[in-house]
Amino acid sequence: MIQTASINFRPDDESSMPLLANLIEFLEKNHIRVHLPEYDIIRGEAFYRLAVPRDQFVNGADLIIVIGGDGTFLRTARLFCGTGKPIFGINRGRLGFLTEFSPVEYPVYLEQVLQGRYATVERLVLEVALHRDGKEITSQCFLNDAVLHKGSFSRPIRLELEIDGNFFSSYTGDGLIISTPTGSTAYALSAGGPIITPTEARILLLSPICPHSLAMRPLIIPASSDFRARIASDYKNLLLTIDGQEVIGIDGKDEILIRQSHKNINLITHPEKNYFAILREKLGWG
Repeated sequence: MIQTASINFRPDDESSMPLLANLIEFLEKNHIRVHLPEYDIIRGEAFYRLAVPRDQFVNGADLIIVIGGDGTFLRTARLFCGTGKPIFGINRGRLGFLTEFSPVEYPVYLEQVLQGRYATVERLVLEVALHRDGKEITSQCFLNDAVLHKGSFSRPIRLELEIDGNFFSSYTGDGLIISTPTGSTAYALSAGGPIITPTEARILLLSPICPHSLAMRPLIIPASSDFRARIASDYKNLLLTIDGQEVIGIDGKDEILIRQSHKNINLITHPEKNYFAILREKLGWG
């Protein structure tokens, strides 16, 4: 039974405030306790009384609601990763592959959710770990992709790839996109990768960025694989970007390890749309 909802939104999105106010009013009329993040943008608003500390915001809710585009959804998914809480996305972005409900229609479907009439799909989450001199420096979960790239360098970098302890390939190029099935419609799609149905797939997609070899093509491997990418170029200040939002500085000779995470995400699905209908709508297919 849903008793408390945490609402996340972009911390600088002034235009989402009227929608947020309407959403809070809707939830409170349905006797749902509301938690908001302690963002500066809502200071001075009447609903700032609902702001709670981070730990309570993350762990104290039965339902997570996102207002925004897919970027806000990705940030929210990483924040609540592993909690098992269902996430309901209200789209205020452009494409909205993840935020499936429009600001106009959300009250109808959210009311069904509050009554327990909803379905979720589990989305695969991967974890990227940075190793330097044989030690793990940091690790982070991602729902879309992790991108290893040359940053501001005009010269390409050289990468060595290993799968399950076996050398796979080496190539020179601008970098590498490691994508989940959910992220196959993001940067990987722009780099020439395939669209992968995300609901059941336990695979990851490797998409070279501008490789200096026509033979290097996108590759799909099981998510359970032990995948490693080593930077053979002796450069400094390269970048590892997580879901297009978190940036980690890396150096030549560093090693990137990708592993499947046990912290999956539960996404509330639109009852009248399937994944292919969303693809058709968002990509403008006839």
